[in-house]
Amino acid sequence: MEKHANRAFLALLLAVLLAVPAGVALWSHRETAAYYENRALAERPALTGESLWDGSFGAAFERWYADHAPGRTTLLKLDTAVQMKGLRRMVVNDIVLDADGVLVPFLDFHEWSEEAYASSVPPIADRYEKLNDHITANGGVFYFIGFPEQRIYFEDHFPACLNNHENEANAADTIFEDALTGRGIRFLNMERVYDELGHPAEYYSTVDHHYNYYGAYAAYRSILDTLRADGFDLPVLTETDIDFQELPNPYIGSRNRKLYNLWPNSDRAVIGVQKNPVPYTRTDNGQPSDKPLFIIQEDPAMPTTYNLYMGGDFGETVLETNRPELPDVLIFGDSFTNALETLLYTSFDETRILDLRHYDEMSLKAYITAHQPDVVLCIQNDTFYYTTSGNGNVWPEG
Repeated sequence: MEKHANRAFLALLLAVLLAVPAGVALWSHRETAAYYENRALAERPALTGESLWDGSFGAAFERWYADHAPGRTTLLKLDTAVQMKGLRRMVVNDIVLDADGVLVPFLDFHEWSEEAYASSVPPIADRYEKLNDHITANGGVFYFIGFPEQRIYFEDHFPACLNNHENEANAADTIFEDALTGRGIRFLNMERVYDELGHPAEYYSTVDHHYNYYGAYAAYRSILDTLRADGFDLPVLTETDIDFQELPNPYIGSRNRKLYNLWPNSDRAVIGVQKNPVPYTRTDNGQPSDKPLFIIQEDPAMPTTYNLYMGGDFGETVLETNRPELPDVLIFGDSFTNALETLLYTSFDETRILDLRHYDEMSLKAYITAHQPDVVLCIQNDTFYYTTSGNGNVWPEG
């Protein structure tokens, strides 16, 4: 009897050992992305003689299996809940919980020196200078619009025992701005603008690394004021032209996303509905698109994210308003452009938007030559000022 029991146990154990990988293999075809981690899941590796010999198959298989293990998301969410509510840790999943009502990222205690930033900025600023000259040669005007990232905007909310990198950020931002303005580039510092407006807390999300729509609208007005002061005759959406609406949907920001949306908060997405909408036609990546300015969930219980603005990031979006008496604008940058796009297009005839992380049909230089915009706006948050890839790849090397 004992012998049969042992055999049954071994058979059951073997079945489990075979069933779990088989289940993972079948399920992995359905799941390709980790929603809360905001990343792609590892793909199942191909078994070859070379990959088996050099060990790369084993390492890749381990990553794939770890990404697709049954119940993985549930277990990670449970672990996050235990750390937050059971152990009451200050930092969970690299997010600081005790930051006076906002979520900010944990930053290590290593900082770059002013000398390091000063030595690295010249070649970056030189590329922007070449871009500025190229835009001017093609009949346009270039503006760099610099935004504080959320953790910079709320740097005074960090617990005293943690490093908020305030001194480093101030030095880095000042060095970068001085380098660009010293080369004749028009620089609009939105952190300074927000400070002059009283540094309103409601301009930035408590659970996301972006500003919210109130911050975007304040930026829009500042950009339009700057352009009009420089001689551009542009229509402006005033506050009386817009109905600001708070959406009822739960808002999952990029910070709270890392916590599986377990941090209680009352943040809601805000949109600006034009009372007399400026009509437009839209193309995304060269294809006609019927996407609206705001992607809104019909069910108010369904969560929404910052991607509701323009439907997220595209390599290229073009909005045409058929008003040839107005200038054309080219906007390039990452997701900080999205909320602004819903406002800026109303002040121009043609609005072209590029996200150079995703657009690869031609260089920015060639694009400007081809389309010759009257205004070019580079929109960056200050954590990417020193980046030379993606939207920092503004001029070809050599």
